[in-house]
Amino acid sequence: MICSSRASIQEILSRRPGYRAVLGQAAVEPVRMEFVAALGAGLITGLALAIPLGAIGVLLIQEGASRGWAGGVPAAAAVATVDLLYCVTAVTAGAAIAPGIASWGPWPRIIGGATLVALAIWSLIRARHSSVDAPAGADANRARSGRRYALFFGLTAINPATLIYFAAVVTGLSGVSASALVSVAFIAGVGAASLSWQLLLVLTGAIVRWKAGTQFRRLTTLVGSSIVGVIGILMITGMIL
Repeated sequence: MICSSRASIQEILSRRPGYRAVLGQAAVEPVRMEFVAALGAGLITGLALAIPLGAIGVLLIQEGASRGWAGGVPAAAAVATVDLLYCVTAVTAGAAIAPGIASWGPWPRIIGGATLVALAIWSLIRARHSSVDAPAGADANRARSGRRYALFFGLTAINPATLIYFAAVVTGLSGVSASALVSVAFIAGVGAASLSWQLLLVLTGAIVRWKAGTQFRRLTTLVGSSIVGVIGILMITGMIL
């Protein structure tokens, strides 16, 4: 009898709009907290990957210094795109793919290092024999932006260590794959963190371009290209990943 009365009271209360709103809020709150937590975890994960300054970071600063802010944005977007795609892959199938990539041995490292060395040599030759970039038309700028995007996309994608990194993080954070909403929040956090940092590097180079003269910008290109070349050699020899 008492149980029946409680059920009747519960049914009556549930018909009231205010009571339904409270129930809905109680149901939404845990989901919102999971979303925020996953977004925060994604931001931290993306920054932890992006902040250590490697060859790509040096190239982005150099890109901003030699091409300016607008000219460097496509390169930053390309790096963030690869980070985002690798994160999506890790969340969906990283645990299965990572061992296969690890079995490739030193070849990804050697190919990536050789590519960096070749790019550094090309940049050094170009810096020695070219002057300040001449203004280009809208079509030329679009074509150049597309080429820079493709170049930095390839340079970033050729290093599968990023995918292994995300696979390890996702394995440690088992809750990331708990639901589609949580996964999307984590991936969005990674993408936002990566893009923000890459744009900051390009902005740093662009400020150098704005503040410094032509000779200093050329010196910056020479130094940056030399650093990239050294990193490439270290990758080939196995001294760094």
